Amino acid sequence: MASKPTTKVAYILGVTVVVLLLDLLFVFYVTSHGFNPSGNPIMINSLSLQLQWLPVFGVVVVSLVGWYEVFARLFPRWAGPDLDPLARLRLIRVIVTSIAVFVVFLYLPYLLGSNWFWERMSHLSRDVAQFRGFGNWLLNFEMPVLMLDPVWQYSITQILASGVMIVFAWIFARPMRRVKKLR
Repeated sequence: MASKPTTKVAYILGVTVVVLLLDLLFVFYVTSHGFNPSGNPIMINSLSLQLQWLPVFGVVVVSLVGWYEVFARLFPRWAGPDLDPLARLRLIRVIVTSIAVFVVFLYLPYLLGSNWFWERMSHLSRDVAQFRGFGNWLLNFEMPVLMLDPVWQYSITQILASGVMIVFAWIFARPMRRVKKLR
């Protein structure tokens, strides 16, 4: 059986790897759909680093620190998932909810700006009268975001997604309350 700190590190690294893979998938998606940051690569010693990889590095660092804090909050005295019968369920709830919110905030702006979405929205507004005004409102709300420089869109999306993931993890990672004993 693994020691408790090793188990904690394995959980933290596992969640961070999942976040990293989802973020890499996002970078490859955005790059394949025309995102090409202009400018010179950043030189660190003899290593050349493209601009789009800096937010990915930031997301990994935020994920490592954030999930460490979530574990410290879920298991304040490190009872660990082995000693608390509901701890694994709470941990899975926190991880799934936070990663789902991360993916939604990562991809939602690009989904709302896609031709596919607006084609579906126009079909829906023709068929359902209640959606006629909603499509115009959504377009007016989204237009300033779509007019941003692609580098800004990409950076803001990365920052927002990782920040919201950590906030949701922090909210859902409450330690269990003690049951009051009746006297």
